[in-house]
Order: sequence, then structure tokens, then C-alpha cells
Amino acid sequence: MNTLTDLSPILIPVVALLIPIVGIIASTILKLTRLHLLHETVRTLSANGTPIPPELLGELVGKKPL
Repeated sequence: MNTLTDLSPILIPVVALLIPIVGIIASTILKLTRLHLLHETVRTLSANGTPIPPELLGELVGKKPL
């Protein structure tokens, strides 16, 4: 128990700094996963000869459809 009391002044700020870092990493991973799935969808539609909706292409290039 004495070790935990000694480490708490160091442990609390380290954990407080790690929380936003983990959030940023998780957000980036989710964004990359979403883009990967979107890319796979466009590839599948293209391989099948199905026209790709403009909304889907707008998501890939980051622009809103007209």
C-alpha cells in the first residue's frame, strides 16, 4: 500500500495525459477504418459495373454532392 501512495503523484498526471492521447488514436483508427470500408465498397461497385452514387464519391473526396 505504501508503494501506491508513493507512486500516485506520478501516476495521476501520466494517466491524465494518456486519456486524450488514447482518444486521438482511437478517433484516427475509426476514421481510417471507415475510409477503408468506403473504398472497398466503391471497388466492389466498380467491379460489378454498378454506377457509383455521387454521395459515395463525395464522401471519398470530402466534398458534398451538388
